[in-house]
Amino acid sequence: MGIRDALPSIYLRPWPAATSGAVSGHKVSFRHTLQATINVFARHPLPVVVCAFACFAGAGIVGSLVYGVMIGEAVIRTGSHTTTTMRAYNTQMLVQALIGAFTVTLGRGALTWIAMQEEARAGQVSLGNALRAALRAWRPLVLSTVLYGGLITLGLLGLSAMLRELRLDISNTRSIRTGDFGNILNWTLIRAIGLLPPDPGSPFTDWLASVRYNLARSMVGSYLGFDLSTVSRTASPGTIVVGLASIATLIVVDGLLCLRTAAIFSTPPTDRTWLLQAVRVSSTHFGRILIWRWSLRFAFVAFAVAALVLVPALHQVLVIAPTRQMLGTGYWPYHIAQSANGVSIALVNGALIAASVIFEARMYRALAR
Repeated sequence: MGIRDALPSIYLRPWPAATSGAVSGHKVSFRHTLQATINVFARHPLPVVVCAFACFAGAGIVGSLVYGVMIGEAVIRTGSHTTTTMRAYNTQMLVQALIGAFTVTLGRGALTWIAMQEEARAGQVSLGNALRAALRAWRPLVLSTVLYGGLITLGLLGLSAMLRELRLDISNTRSIRTGDFGNILNWTLIRAIGLLPPDPGSPFTDWLASVRYNLARSMVGSYLGFDLSTVSRTASPGTIVVGLASIATLIVVDGLLCLRTAAIFSTPPTDRTWLLQAVRVSSTHFGRILIWRWSLRFAFVAFAVAALVLVPALHQVLVIAPTRQMLGTGYWPYHIAQSANGVSIALVNGALIAASVIFEARMYRALAR
């Protein structure tokens, strides 16, 4: 019995509109590209799922567990976690950066290689072949990661400077007052704004998260959150100029370099013109790429915000309450709650990143013809 017979539930049937290479190749539209993305999941679920959760979510899962262990050890040793929280979080981000710097680049390369294969070669696609293809293209993959991540990070730093003065940056608030609807709304809005800009990828994402966390910890008011009615939301003209220039930089860099990984696998291994090829295709279809990418990004942000709000709430109801009842105590271990929440968010992010990477590859195939 083959794996397709053993696991019939995860092998979806490709949509008829995308089973023909001729049909999907000549119809260039957002809908057909989205269909082609879904069909990559349908044809190759096992390697796609493994790459999504092992390469993209794995670092976050390990980091969350490290954080939980450090906090739990401090609680057992001293009876409190407050003096260890900052050190534990920074250690978590360091672990995620060290692991993610390798796994995220590897996963991006492997998933792009899978998505770039012609339908006629579907039988040759496997997890091992995808990983070997990514390792063969390791140098340009690392270079593309550093180039894109560095430029996006610079743009995010300028944007964060403006958002901090407007009290709309993640570093402006850390906690939710569950009984205060205005505070919950403010926290959700800030999280949504933080998810909108392009993600530079690990290790840049982890470094930015650590910086924002330490800025939030240094602000006494962040422990209580910010009240929309009492906190001044004004920014200096210079900061606004920097912020607007950073927004333009993020849009242009993301639009021009989003096809970088697909271009690597569309050129011969010895060809070093992948960057020029990516920029050429992106600049030719720049408007269309922006519309497609931001349409998908807004959908992902809406889903991610719902996950960030719903996951802790469901965790509170389905996990914390029954465990308290079982243990007969009103105290819930902080480190277990935070670790479980971090693992859940890592799994959601892993799935969204995988879908985005595959969509970029199929978009390149559609537009580069």
